[in-house]
Amino acid sequence: MDSSAYNSGNIEIPEKRRLIEGVAMVRLGRDRTFRAAIFDLDGTLTDTRSIWQHLHEKFGTLDVGRRTAQMYRDGRINYVEWARLDAACWKGISLADLLPALSEIRYTPGASEIMEQLRNHGIRTGIVSAGLSVLTDRAKVDLNADLAISNELKVSNGVLTGEVVVRVGPGNKTDVIEEAAWLLGADMQETIVVGDNLFDLPGSAGLRIAFKPVTLQARAAADVVVEDDDIRAIADHIFQ
Repeated sequence: MDSSAYNSGNIEIPEKRRLIEGVAMVRLGRDRTFRAAIFDLDGTLTDTRSIWQHLHEKFGTLDVGRRTAQMYRDGRINYVEWARLDAACWKGISLADLLPALSEIRYTPGASEIMEQLRNHGIRTGIVSAGLSVLTDRAKVDLNADLAISNELKVSNGVLTGEVVVRVGPGNKTDVIEEAAWLLGADMQETIVVGDNLFDLPGSAGLRIAFKPVTLQARAAADVVVEDDDIRAIADHIFQ
């Protein structure tokens, strides 16, 4: 993945500020103390590996999406340029047409329950996704997460403008996860991270859980690998 896209000032990172004061510290097994848990969304909390691909499939732009993805993989464009080309495919689509496409996406079995279990143990939860805020913001509400950060499709008068604000990509996701942990009142060693790819699992995290990982690199980087279809299985490795 090309990280040069994230040195150009095109990615907007939320202003640093404490969202929550006096966050409880929960001491769990093996003398580990956790304040926060940060999840990937696509393929981790949902059954869809990529919201970008899902929208391409729904709106008949998959061929264009495949071409731009190949350009990115070949290094001919950077991540921000790729995201802008993809977003431009959906210019003129109304939210009224977009929302039914999103409603087809299902949460991973146990997603709501694991988030509730974490909350009941005093652990704040966040979602950091290289996907799109139209889905991430919905997940934040549905799963009662404390924080969500992702990329935003611009909307004017209820219609997509074809523009996108890029906040999260493979090259800067570690930085955004660290920002999210800070916002949730936690140091990285007090933070659990859960995802299916290498960039979801920064080495600075206190506990790295690869949930149904899609790459060997993610599997190798994780402290724990969970292959269960139900994400509640990660609880066995948190609440010991």
